[in-house]
Amino acid sequence: MGWMRRTLGLATALCLASLPLAPPTHAASSCKLVKVAAIPLEMDGNEVLASVTINGKPAHMIVDTGAWISLLSRSSMDYLGLKAVDAQGQLIGIDGTSRLLQTTMDSLELGTWRGKDVRVYVGGYGSWRGDTVGLLGMDLLERYDLEFDLAHKLLSLYKPEKCDNDVLAYWSDSYNVTDMDDVRGNRARIRVPITINGQLIHAELDSGASLTVLDEGVARRVGVDVAAGEAEKGGGGRGVNGRLVEDHIGTFDTFSIGDETIRHAKLRVADLYNRVGERFVGSRLSTSYSDTDLYLGVDFLRSHRVYIASSQRKVYFTYQGGPVFQVIGPLRARESNGAPDDGGPQAAQTPAANPPAKPQGQ
Repeated sequence: MGWMRRTLGLATALCLASLPLAPPTHAASSCKLVKVAAIPLEMDGNEVLASVTINGKPAHMIVDTGAWISLLSRSSMDYLGLKAVDAQGQLIGIDGTSRLLQTTMDSLELGTWRGKDVRVYVGGYGSWRGDTVGLLGMDLLERYDLEFDLAHKLLSLYKPEKCDNDVLAYWSDSYNVTDMDDVRGNRARIRVPITINGQLIHAELDSGASLTVLDEGVARRVGVDVAAGEAEKGGGGRGVNGRLVEDHIGTFDTFSIGDETIRHAKLRVADLYNRVGERFVGSRLSTSYSDTDLYLGVDFLRSHRVYIASSQRKVYFTYQGGPVFQVIGPLRARESNGAPDDGGPQAAQTPAANPPAKPQGQ
């Protein structure tokens, strides 16, 4: 779920059927995009869900590019007919830690994916709504280029061939692009540079985060201290361990990613790392286990078409219209009793048009 950071990795044995589908490329070249899988998505408010079948049981899993590992919830074990054993590790999230377990799925079906004897971790004390049983993380997704097209409820997985120098935003001649950061460690993360109030920070594209959220300490560094005054409270959020984390709303003069700029941007601000860091006596500073300052959530993905070109270490995106950041309403658009609220992004901003690419939908 949103804002979570996890430890450990996962080796899986998935057999993927390659579909011979190649979208058109820009200009004459030998570049070919081979579509490995097309995964239909469902939107539960701002949660991105993929239909899966585990051991013959239908379920949903959250597509979570912010998760280093794929994960099943403890509460799903009985339904899926699985037993878990201690994995000798901890699950570390914004809302605390919990013991990691491990299990093996006899079979996993996800779109055109088929896998047998797939090992997966089990963790967290929270539970998801309905038949959502866990997270699909970067251990499964990192080996492909990913295209999020939430307007058409589709996640596509590609294996580019001879596309090192080609533009991969095949759907439009108007696009933005930004390089992906080099990140420390051996875990896959989609981290990109952005600027807020003219200062460079580092953002992770996190499809498991319902809404975009900025770390409180970083907000102070760029000149906005939500703890110093009477900042408006946000809806708060919960991590994988089910505990509530408070947030506030901050207003920032400029927010820029690539050549796209939003002025007077309102963002959720939370103390992202207090629960996993050490708070120094007498100050609001804390150490952390992460070098990510902001998580770009599903509100950003809903307003953009995004191609994550891990093969090129780039992210292509085009503005599709509508608000970019949601700052009013709860982080989850549907409460646990199943009663929906309006679910739509509210009180948000749209990007200003900057050359060379004009965002669409204005």
